[in-house]
Amino acid sequence: MAEFRITSDDDGFDLRKLAAALAESQGWPRDRVSIWENRGGGGVVVTVDDALLTHHEPDPLTLPMHTLSDVHKACELLRRRDPSLRGVDFLALRDEAARFFSAGWSIADLLHALSHRHDGAPWPRGEGYQGIEWLEHRLRSWKTPSGDIRPSVSQETAQLRIVGRAGLPDDIGMPDEAPVAPRRSATPESARAAADDARRLMRAGTRTTSDGLGHRERTAAQITRPGGRRNPGPGDPR
Repeated sequence: MAEFRITSDDDGFDLRKLAAALAESQGWPRDRVSIWENRGGGGVVVTVDDALLTHHEPDPLTLPMHTLSDVHKACELLRRRDPSLRGVDFLALRDEAARFFSAGWSIADLLHALSHRHDGAPWPRGEGYQGIEWLEHRLRSWKTPSGDIRPSVSQETAQLRIVGRAGLPDDIGMPDEAPVAPRRSATPESARAAADDARRLMRAGTRTTSDGLGHRERTAAQITRPGGRRNPGPGDPR
């Protein structure tokens, strides 16, 4: 683990926030960076996983395409990697791929889209699954009904990683699988029948004593039936 300290002569400066902003600007995952206050010497101490400080050459398949030359070279690589593209006119392939590259997709993202549907199911391969129509059909799965480009597989992974670090649920913003049916209220007849059943069960499970019978009669006397008729009490004539 690499470690460094951040100090400041200004006591009102939030050094923890500065350290967090520094880690974010470097693209360091927060779960691999630790920040805590240095109570003895002041300031904050930041520890970083050594692997994050090792320089790695970026994978050319994961780099964004910004220029026409980049798009041209990327399409040449796509044709070499995907046999179904060899019969596709190069200009048509370049025009179709350029839209996805302009949306931030990489070569690896396009290769994934050409081999998998948006839901993760693999596309069929072999004889008959070639040509410009098959290319457009596969890429149409990665477009919205209005024709906009959906997030690529790497973009979705990055979004889920950010959501996970923030502690938010994975399905945030996703529509419900099925609408929840509204609950209906019980009719008065059903409610009264359920109450009668509950009273019978309570009576069956309660020991009958003289005190219990007296309490039951006093309680029953307070119940008013439909029509204003009240149950007879203990001293009322039957």
